[in-house]
Amino acid sequence: MANEETKVVEEQTSNETPISESEKEQVQEIVQNNQEIQQALGNLAVRKIQLEAQENQLKQQFATNSQKETEFAQKIESKYGRGSLNLERGVFIPLEQ
Repeated sequence: MANEETKVVEEQTSNETPISESEKEQVQEIVQNNQEIQQALGNLAVRKIQLEAQENQLKQQFATNSQKETEFAQKIESKYGRGSLNLERGVFIPLEQ
């Protein structure tokens, strides 16, 4: 008796038509795929936010470094005049006038 009471009984009304086990499995697979896709989209959205934050940080670092480069170039020009640096040889080459 207790066994019969714990069984899940599915009620079927007169206007319901049962689907085959194969159809039920197909629907479950579709639902599971949709859930996995939604999860992947959520993960992608989070990653996109992280990448945008990283991009903004790198842009700021680039701007800061560009400012340092400009200041250094002005300092070198005021000290040595117009010209270029050869980093390999560690020398300043004045601009021929």
